[in-house]
Amino acid sequence: MTFSSPRRGEQTRTTILQAAHDLFIEQGYHGTSMRQIAQHARLALGGLYNHFSSKEQVFEAVFLTFHPYHEVLPLIAAAQGTNLEELVHDAIRRMAQSVEGRPDFMNLVFIEMVEFKSAHLRQLFATLFPLGMQILQNLVGTYPDQIRAIPSPMVVRTFLGLFFGYYLTETAIASVAPPEFRENAMHHFVDIYLHGILATPEK
Repeated sequence: MTFSSPRRGEQTRTTILQAAHDLFIEQGYHGTSMRQIAQHARLALGGLYNHFSSKEQVFEAVFLTFHPYHEVLPLIAAAQGTNLEELVHDAIRRMAQSVEGRPDFMNLVFIEMVEFKSAHLRQLFATLFPLGMQILQNLVGTYPDQIRAIPSPMVVRTFLGLFFGYYLTETAIASVAPPEFRENAMHHFVDIYLHGILATPEK
């Protein structure tokens, strides 16, 4: 009897996940079968089941593997600026650059929300939220006098809302929108996030 080395097993798993990712994006979750995943990964169906017991397990692994948090969190932590406003601008710029050209990410999120009622997303959030809180505290702690007394979890939530609002509209509709919709969009998103849309009354 022969056994695959751990390295070969990891390579096979990577091949499976790439094949499954491409099929889920192209055909959707229900349109993709385990047999198709095996064929695209150049495996026998039994070989696929040696790694994953179900299609849902495959999707969960694809969702976690291709989620950009692997790159995004270190980029946010490395954001720089001479004040808090510059820091937020830099953090959002870094996040946007990390997912630029990744429309597949939002497709995976929609599959996750529709097919699995965000079950895997909630698990991921439970893991990442403490990390996000720590990064926020480190960044805001650099300029403690420049932020209002807002609960830290709400700052994290609204920051995520800022990013997803920008990313979703940029990915889905920016290409067919008028120039004013696109021009300096990221700057305006961050500016409105930080200062709102109401004019400051003249004194």
